[in-house]
Amino acid sequence: MRTKFLATCFDREEAVVRNAYAEVKKWVNQHAIETGYAPSLSENIRLLMMRCNVQKDPGLIAKAFEHVFENCKPVVLDTTVRFVHSLAEDGYTLSIGSNSSFISGTTMHNFLESTFGCVFRFGIYSDLLGYAKPNEAFFNKIIKSCGVAADNILHVGDDAIGDLQGARSAGMRGALVGRSEDIQEAVYDAV
Repeated sequence: MRTKFLATCFDREEAVVRNAYAEVKKWVNQHAIETGYAPSLSENIRLLMMRCNVQKDPGLIAKAFEHVFENCKPVVLDTTVRFVHSLAEDGYTLSIGSNSSFISGTTMHNFLESTFGCVFRFGIYSDLLGYAKPNEAFFNKIIKSCGVAADNILHVGDDAIGDLQGARSAGMRGALVGRSEDIQEAVYDAV
C-alpha cells in the first residue's frame, strides 16, 4: 500500500519506489546506530525523493502519506490489545519509545492511543526528539520520564542493537522479540 501510494505520488514504477524505500529505511536505521541521531520525517522523504529522482514538496508528501496511514491503519491483533491492557491492569507503567522514519511520532502516538486507549504514560519518538535508539540520550529521556531507576525499566523491542543493546547501555533491562506473538513470553520471562 505504502509503495503503491508513493509510486503514484512520484509518478514512478512501484518496484523502483519499493527498492528506494527499503534502501532509505536501511540507511536511516544504520545512521541511527552509527550517530544516534534521527532525521526528521521531511528529511526521510527528501532522501527517498532523491533516490527516486523526484522533486516535490516533502511537506505535501508527508501530509498525504499520513492521510493514507490514517485511512489504512495497521492491524493490531486482539491478543496484543488484551495483553497490553492486562499489563496496565496489573500495575505496570507502559510507555512507547520508537525510532520513527516515515510516519511521524505524533501520528503514531495518536494511532496507538486510539488502538489501545490511554494505557501509555508517555511516548518518545525519534523524529520529535532528534535522538534515535541506540543513543543513550534517547534512553535517558525514557528513564527521566519514568521517574524510576533505570534497572527497574524493561525495554521490549525487535532490534538487537537499537533496542536491546541501547537499553542495556543505559542501565535498563531489555527483551528482544521477533514477532508480536513473542511479546507476552518475553515480558513475563523478564519480569
